[in-house]
Amino acid sequence: MKTHTDRQYEAELQRVRDLLAAMGGRVERMVHDALGALQAHDRDLAGAVIAADREVNDLEVEVDEACLRNLALRQPAASDLRFLAAALKVVTDIERMGDLAVNVAERVVELCESPPLKPYIDLPRMGRIGGEMLSEALDAFARGDVALARAVIARDNVVDAYYVQVLRELLTYMIEDPRNIARAVGLLNIAKALERLGDHATNVAEQVVFLVEGRDVRHQGLGKPEPPQEGAVERPRRGVLFVCRANAARSQMAEAWARHLAPPAIEVASAGLTPGQVHPLAIQVMAEMGLDLSGARSKSLSDVPLDRFDLVVTLCDEGRCMAPPPGARHLHWPIEDPVPAAGSPGALEAFRRVRDDLAARVDRLFRDGG
Repeated sequence: MKTHTDRQYEAELQRVRDLLAAMGGRVERMVHDALGALQAHDRDLAGAVIAADREVNDLEVEVDEACLRNLALRQPAASDLRFLAAALKVVTDIERMGDLAVNVAERVVELCESPPLKPYIDLPRMGRIGGEMLSEALDAFARGDVALARAVIARDNVVDAYYVQVLRELLTYMIEDPRNIARAVGLLNIAKALERLGDHATNVAEQVVFLVEGRDVRHQGLGKPEPPQEGAVERPRRGVLFVCRANAARSQMAEAWARHLAPPAIEVASAGLTPGQVHPLAIQVMAEMGLDLSGARSKSLSDVPLDRFDLVVTLCDEGRCMAPPPGARHLHWPIEDPVPAAGSPGALEAFRRVRDDLAARVDRLFRDGG
């Protein structure tokens, strides 16, 4: 981070950084406690989250005043101007994330009036990922770490995929028994708050790119998957088969996401053109999402009943020209194989990028068609 020979000016900029760090840390704790209150059915903890919002609001005012005072009195240029402009935007996103934590806590207070509708599985996972995105986005802003910021932006795909899964599940509960509607609506509001939390963390990460590179990357779909080359394909009605070269990473992760996000009636499988072994890093990064690949094994196309699938999704260049089974459609997703990166310093991040890309693609497949 740039420093100045004018000690007073540097102290004023450092005060802005310190206020943002304090505000971000407070909001991180609010998000953590709101999720803890949800899982523990803890009304008192939820009340503490609601009460903490005043402190966050006061810090927002302090940051705004400090930034505007520097802009008016110092007339900064170049990187200092970008920093103050970014800080004025980031402080709004942090404050809004605090509001979202309060929204979750308020719904928890309401839900404490009744027994839990269901065991909470995906909601805590959504919240954990959103909390990690918040923490990493704030760290990236403090350090000017563009690589970390881009990783945060990419993870928003995972939060979005979980939101759609929670929405589908809760709608099913409401349809099955109207007495579930009140509790399900409360949980839907929590899910939406967590989805928005990921969006605001993404906003903070985008400001890091602006701060360091001077480029505005908002509204550019940074981190979102490219549209499939073959155009839109109807969602599968019977089953979907994912195929890559070795069935070691890409197709295994795609299968795991599809089993989590697809309707129960859809059969899901994966296979390889030349099967090998499921890669340990694929198992590790999916475990981070609560999806277990530890018992998975690599399979060849001859190991799966091809007539059960009406959609084949290929993930490797070798599979682009693959002829699908009679009556099945073919969709190609050109996704880089993370396995060659194994053993390098960026190996884990390479697998995470593929995991998050697949989460968004599989979610879109079952929501909108290819």
